[in-house]
Amino acid sequence: MNKNNIISILFTLIIFLSVIIPPQNIVESNASNNYDFSKTSETTPINFIMGNSFLNITDQILINSEFNASWYSEISILESYGTDLLPNQSNGIRNQIDEYMGNNDSFLDSTEINNFTQLILSSRNWTNSAIGGCCEFDYIPFTTLENEIIINAPLPGLVNQTDSIWGWIESANLTGLTDNRITRILDLPRVGSLIEEVPLHISLPENWEFRYSAMSQIIDGEPNNFVVNRSNSPVASNIRITIGENFPPSLSASRYPESSLISLNGSTTYTSFCEDSVLENPIIEWKIVNNNQLIDTIQNPWFQLNPIDYDFKHGEAITIIVSCTDSHGINTSWSENIIIDGIMPEWSGEISSNIENNFQILDVNSDILSVISGSEIIINITSNDESQLPTSIEIMTNISDGWRQYQTNEGTFSFIVSQGSGINGLHLSITERHQVKQPTELGMLLIVTDDAGNSVSKEWKIEVKDGNAPTILMDIMANNSLIELDDSAREGDNVKLVFSNSYDDLDSINNTTWEVYLNDYILLETSYWSEKVEKLLLPPIKVGNHEITVIVNDSSGNSKTEIFPLSIFPKRGVDLEVISQTLTGDLSEGGIAVYVLQMKNNGFDDTYARVCIEDTCNRFVYLPGAELESSTISILEYDLTMPEESNITIRIEWDSISANDNGNFFLEYNIESEDDNKSLFIFPILILIIIAIFISRSIGLAGKSN
Repeated sequence: MNKNNIISILFTLIIFLSVIIPPQNIVESNASNNYDFSKTSETTPINFIMGNSFLNITDQILINSEFNASWYSEISILESYGTDLLPNQSNGIRNQIDEYMGNNDSFLDSTEINNFTQLILSSRNWTNSAIGGCCEFDYIPFTTLENEIIINAPLPGLVNQTDSIWGWIESANLTGLTDNRITRILDLPRVGSLIEEVPLHISLPENWEFRYSAMSQIIDGEPNNFVVNRSNSPVASNIRITIGENFPPSLSASRYPESSLISLNGSTTYTSFCEDSVLENPIIEWKIVNNNQLIDTIQNPWFQLNPIDYDFKHGEAITIIVSCTDSHGINTSWSENIIIDGIMPEWSGEISSNIENNFQILDVNSDILSVISGSEIIINITSNDESQLPTSIEIMTNISDGWRQYQTNEGTFSFIVSQGSGINGLHLSITERHQVKQPTELGMLLIVTDDAGNSVSKEWKIEVKDGNAPTILMDIMANNSLIELDDSAREGDNVKLVFSNSYDDLDSINNTTWEVYLNDYILLETSYWSEKVEKLLLPPIKVGNHEITVIVNDSSGNSKTEIFPLSIFPKRGVDLEVISQTLTGDLSEGGIAVYVLQMKNNGFDDTYARVCIEDTCNRFVYLPGAELESSTISILEYDLTMPEESNITIRIEWDSISANDNGNFFLEYNIESEDDNKSLFIFPILILIIIAIFISRSIGLAGKSN
């Protein structure tokens, strides 16, 4: 058996043992067939590449000086996975050797394997640690005079036998150089070589630690002994790590509540924040000390202190110490001494209610305060403490979300209470709205707290009594159909006033009394709610604007008056009314006369009308529809030749487009009655003329006698 076969068997045995019994902190690495660096371990096949690499810095790192380090790596690769030194890495190492370093006969012989071994030796024959896939320190690669390498090459045989492994083991002593910086920079290459696919273990000298890296998500371990999983890097870029000498952790602590004293019976919370290396997991420990005697220790970032649990007394001092210790045993501490206060604050005050400037003093010692809805609650509080330090006065109520007010030592608080819109209203059905409701109950809490956090409290229940009048809502129903108030009813309609939507905030609707007036006319005297009240039938009402006055009282004496307008419009259609008719001119037989007719339209719809005598008609005249409070008088004229008869029959024809209706009616005119009217008119004139002549003559005779 030759030397190469012995080395190959030995290497295989080492790799086999390292797989079965892996050393501490050794992590397997995955790689894809095409060696795509952008892929993460979740997308790459498993166990193509196994092994570990180690960088151990043994010397202390001083400014502007040399220091020693060591490098060791072992890497084992499945034969189905090739090398990046030859093309077509995805074809596997045996195919690569046969095709590019042999005769491509699908068989590997010792010459081809020896050629491949020399290729690996030359590629790993480095003196520059960056070329070797290790690192740079302060921007300068480590150097080495010689590195030792043992290669495990594929065995001779058929190319398609890919169930074995190949790889190498190497070691080297390194020399690094430092500059004058304090924080050191360690750069790890990530350019795609096979050595980058196995975890890199980095060991630092005593009291040196990992500080920061933008790729900290791929770094595990302890501050001075950590592992970089370069195969998990999402980008093909150097991985920069800063290291430095260990320094004490940064510690801050606080107490809540922040005060000059702490409460004996209350709870005080101590919290701390300890900042150190990213990989550091410092230990935080609290100590409770009384008179230099350790009472308790607590390991946690925070804890709650209850002095009474440790038998402390009022006026005693307590010492709190917190320390933060890193993995190097270096710690930072914080402490305070504080006095314990065990005496509660005191308060006194007055509570009153005000509604419409009527003030009432309430019993501040009572647990229940009864006030009328709409009242303003006024609270005057004065507080003090034995320590003479300021006290906080806090008032809270559930009148609205988050209602809370503060004062110091003394203050005045106020708010207005009401039943609230949620008790009753239009959001409920009519049936629910008409049922009795429970009055609103509110809570009010007073808390007086001293500087140490000791507090006393007093709670009241506020009963809100009925102080709101009923809500009157009126609808109008004409001929059993609801109509709008501004559209209202028409003359002759069957009109009802509907109060179904009305309600009281607390009372059942059956416990309310009602009065209803139409203008000054009483439609309904004081009466409890009933079906008659709910839908009140009105008597016939003339066209015009009217007022409905409604007065409602609840059982608590709250009264509400509402005035609603009610307009009665003219009825629809045409309603012609004759105002007068006259005949003027030569009224003798055969004479020419003018018949004059005055009419108005009392209906809503306009129309056109004309006068007809026998078969002859004059032109149509427009008669507008009636207004809400008046109608227009229109004049119709007809020229006629006086007949022999004393009576004239006149036909009135009308036609309305808006009402889609038409019709006619007859009028009789007596000519003799017109002559009688003229005689009656002439006779008084003759009498006046005679009287005038008589007076004139009397004046003349009197003048002659003088």
